[in-house]
Amino acid sequence: MAVWASFISAAFGLLAGGAATYFTTRAQLRVEAEHAYDRSLRDLRLPHYQRLFHLTRVMLREWLPSTIPSKVDVISIRENLRDWYFGEESGGMLLSQPARDRYFRLYDELESAIAGLDDDAESVSREGAAELRQRASALRHQLVADL
Repeated sequence: MAVWASFISAAFGLLAGGAATYFTTRAQLRVEAEHAYDRSLRDLRLPHYQRLFHLTRVMLREWLPSTIPSKVDVISIRENLRDWYFGEESGGMLLSQPARDRYFRLYDELESAIAGLDDDAESVSREGAAELRQRASALRHQLVADL
C-alpha cells in the first residue's frame, strides 16, 4: 500500500510540475512575442512618425503677427498631412489610436481655421493659430509617447 501511495504521490507531483512548467513557459512565450511585436511595430513607425513630426514644424510654438498662417498656408499644411496619411507609404496605417485621434483633431482644426476665410491671403485668427499650435503640439507629444 505504501508503494502505491508513493507512486501516486510521485505521479501527482510529476503532473503538477509539468502543468506548472507548461503554463509558465506559455506565459513567458506570450510576453516575449508581445515584446517582439512591439519592437517591430516601433521600428516600422519610427520613420513615419519622424516625417509627421517634421510636417508639423510649421505650426510654431509662438506665432508672431507676421508668421500667422494664411488660408493658402493652412491649405498647404492640410494637403501635406493628407498626403502623409494616405500617400504611397501610408503613414496613417501605423498610427496608434491615441495618435490617430490627435491627428484628426489637428486636421479638423485646420479645416475650422480656414472655414470663414474668403481671401487666400487672409490670415487665420490669433485664436485659430493658437488652437492649431496646441493641436499640433498634442500630436507631437503623442508621437513621442508611442515610441
